[in-house]
Order: sequence, then structure tokens, then C-alpha cells
Amino acid sequence: MADIGGTNTRLGVVSGDRLTDVRKYPTGSLSDMLDAFYGLCDEMGTPPRAVVAAGAGPVKDGAIRLTNAHLNLSEADIANATGAKHTFVINDFTAAAWSVANISGDDVEILQGAPEPPVGTRLVIGPGTGLGAGALLYSDGHYHTISGEGGHVGISPRNRYEIEVFEAARQIAPEWFFGDSLALEAEAFLSGTGIPILHQAVSLVEHGQAENRSAKDILQDAQDGSTQAAVNTARIFARHLAAVTGDLAVAIMPTGGVFLLGGVAEKNCWLFDDSFVDTFNAGGRFTSIRQSLNLYISKQEEFGLIGAHNFCDRALERISG
Repeated sequence: MADIGGTNTRLGVVSGDRLTDVRKYPTGSLSDMLDAFYGLCDEMGTPPRAVVAAGAGPVKDGAIRLTNAHLNLSEADIANATGAKHTFVINDFTAAAWSVANISGDDVEILQGAPEPPVGTRLVIGPGTGLGAGALLYSDGHYHTISGEGGHVGISPRNRYEIEVFEAARQIAPEWFFGDSLALEAEAFLSGTGIPILHQAVSLVEHGQAENRSAKDILQDAQDGSTQAAVNTARIFARHLAAVTGDLAVAIMPTGGVFLLGGVAEKNCWLFDDSFVDTFNAGGRFTSIRQSLNLYISKQEEFGLIGAHNFCDRALERISG
């Protein structure tokens, strides 16, 4: 199993439903990645029955273009490197969605709703290097996934202060905007890549100068209250993440729960306070509907590899008939 992010790649081996040999590499060139595949398979001594590579980007004709790593990877590449009989390339949030197929109350932090995630359609939202979204649809007693790019829906200013911030962001990253409007891709602000852009825009409004800092440092300063620019950045980030999560939830009505996961979410649970839940629930005439939805933070380690394995199990079942 492979979980290929914009920053890091994780490889793991599943044998008898047990995940072992988890390794982490920087996401580099295609040759480096295939060498890592080959090296792990060489250590195993025999070709794997199947390889699943979950990557952060759109999939077409058995190949993926990683959005934030500028890398193309195909099922044929993987087959040549590993000797596997079956190879699958899937979107990373297809894997993320599959990671919650068997999730239990022990694996989540409850923000709203039932202690145990109920059976039903499930939505996953993940701010990491990028912003991912995936859905696990429940029908006729089975789960099915749909792939999409929900992290690239548009967000717009929600108050007068944010109008200034979004206008400043246009000076910094105009390519993220939708035409000549003040709407931009959600990932432009709501990700590890986007938080520095948001902070630069806030700093430009606050101090007349765009300060370029890492997402990790910005969020640490926000948690400590060290700088007002960092605090404002975190507030805008949390507000819009909550709104996007609520909007996507209303679109598919996930009766089985909404799950936040990914690097930014896992390391910054303090962001998901009562204000976050209130914004998630703020839906005009559908506020009561949003309040009825179950909202969780997934605490599963290596959720990408777990999801890739769950997908693989289902795919091999279909192949074997």
C-alpha cells in the first residue's frame, strides 16, 4: 500500500489484514518513488499480490497527476517496479474515505453527535498539504466511493474584514481566484500550502507587509497568541474550513458521519472548538439539519494506508467474483 502526499510518501505491507513495514519518504521524483517500491518488494522476497497507490490528485485511465508534487504515476509504472499481478492507482481521498469504512468510537474524537459512528454514507475532509474531500456512499448494505476534488470549491469573504484579506490575497496569489471575483479555491487558504498565503494576506492588511512563514509556525503562534496576524489567520482558517465542511455535508447528507482528518487536523485539534461547530451548523433554514449530523475528528494513524487496504480488499473481491 502507498499513501502519496504532496510532501511525504508512506509505504506499508499488509499480510493477513495486518499492516507492517510502514516507511516514510519525502515525495520526490518518479524514479525515487519507484525505487522505493522496488526496494520494499525486494525485501519481501516475492512480488505482492496487489499494490494500491493513493495519490493527491485526479486519476484518469489508470494514471494520476499529483497536484502539489508535479509527478505522474501510472498503474503500469507500479506493475513494472513491483511485479504485482494487480495494481490500482486511486485518489488519496478515495483512500481516506475507505479509511472510515470500519471506524469505531475508539478511533474518533466527537465534536457533535453519536458516540459511535452509525452505519450510513460518510464524508471525509482533510486539510494536509492540500485540502481533500471524499465520500463513502452506503447503498444496499455496501459501501462505494466517489472521487472528486472537493478541496477546490470556491470560498468567499464572510465579513467586511475578510473582504480586505481576500483582496490582499489577490495580490499574492492571483492564480487561485475564480475570474475577477473575490472567490478563490478553498485549498488556497485551507491547507498546509494555503495557510502561509492566508497569513501573508492578513499581514498585508494588518501591517502593510506580507510576512512569509510556515504553516506550522503560524499555527503555533496562533495557539500561543503570540501575534495578532497568526490569531486572525487561524480564525479565518477555522471559520472557512467549518463552512466548507458543512456545505459539503449538506450536499451529500452523510448520515454515517462527517470525519476531519489529515496532518493539519491531527496536529491542531485546538482549532475545532465550539466556534468551529457553530459555523459548521450555521445553515440558514437548514441549521437544524446540520445540527443533526455527526461530526468527528478521526484519530486513526496511517489512515491513508488503512483506506488503501480497505479499497484493495473490495477490488480483489470484485475481481475474484
